[in-house]
Amino acid sequence: MSDKNFWEKMQINDMLVIDTIRRHSFDTIYFKDKDSKFIWNNYVHAKQLGVEKPDDLIGKTDMDFFPAEFAAKAREAELEIMRTGTPLLNILEELVIDEDTVKYYYASKYPLYDKNDQIVGTWGISRDITEQKKLEKELERSYHKMERLARVDDLSGLYNRRYFYETLEKYASLYERRTDGSTFALLVCDVDDMTHVNDIYGQQNGDLVLKSLAELFLENVRKEDTCFRTGGDEFALVLLDTDKISAVGLAKKLVELIANEPIILDGKREKVTVSAGLVLFENSNPDLSDLLSRAERKLNKSKREGKNKVSF
Repeated sequence: MSDKNFWEKMQINDMLVIDTIRRHSFDTIYFKDKDSKFIWNNYVHAKQLGVEKPDDLIGKTDMDFFPAEFAAKAREAELEIMRTGTPLLNILEELVIDEDTVKYYYASKYPLYDKNDQIVGTWGISRDITEQKKLEKELERSYHKMERLARVDDLSGLYNRRYFYETLEKYASLYERRTDGSTFALLVCDVDDMTHVNDIYGQQNGDLVLKSLAELFLENVRKEDTCFRTGGDEFALVLLDTDKISAVGLAKKLVELIANEPIILDGKREKVTVSAGLVLFENSNPDLSDLLSRAERKLNKSKREGKNKVSF
C-alpha cells in the first residue's frame, strides 16, 4: 500500500493531527499573538501553568504565571523574533521560583506567520529538564569532590605531594614570564625526631602531631599561600608574591610558633619542633628540580645546625 493510499484510508485531517498533538505531546507547545498573549496551548502547558484546560490560558501572558524577570526576558526574546523573523533554537531557560526551587527548560521559539506570510506572533516548544539538570549538577559536585580528594592528604587535610608538584609547575610557568620582579618562595619543613615521637607515643599520637602542625600552618599563612604534606613528616608551603625578607619572617614565625605550642600526647605536654629550608623562585633559573634541590639543601643545613630553625 502506498503512503498516499494509507493516509487516504486513515482519513486523517488537520484537526485530528492538532488534537493529537494538543492532548498527547509530552513537550509544552504554545502560540502567542503580537502582544505575547496566549492564543493556543496544549494540555501539558496548561498543567505546567496550573490551569485545568488549555482554553483557560487564552488571552493571558507569561506575566500571569511567572516571576516578572523571567516573563520580561521571554517577552524581549519574542519581540526580537517578530522583528527579525529568526527563531531561537535549543535555548536553556532557568526559572527561579524561590531560593529552594529552580526549574530548567530546553526551549525553541519561532515566528508565527499568517496565510500571507506576515508575522503575527510567536510559537514555541519547551521541555522540562529539571531532573536532568539536577543529575548533572550532582554528578558535577561528585566530580569536583573526587577531584579534590585526589589532591588532598587524608590524614592532615592539606594538599598532597602530587598536587604539590602540579602547583609548583603552574607557578613556575606564571612567574617565569613576569618582568616586575615578583616571585614566590618555597618553604620545606621536616618534623624533628619524629621517629622518637612514634616510638614513645605510638603511631596514633604521631598522626596527632601531623594534624596539629597542619592546623597551625593553615591558621598562620596568608589566604594566597598553599600548604602541602609531601611525605611522612614532611611539609611544604608555597608563598606567593613575596620577597626574601617577608618570606624569612613568616618562616621564622612558623618555626617559633610550633616550638612554643606543646602538643598533648597521652596526657603529657610534648614539645615538637621542625627544621625548615627556604628558597625563592628565580625566573632566570626556572628549573624546578634545582629549586627543590636548593630547598632540600637548606633543610638539611637546619638539621645539621641543631634543628628547630629555618635556613635560607
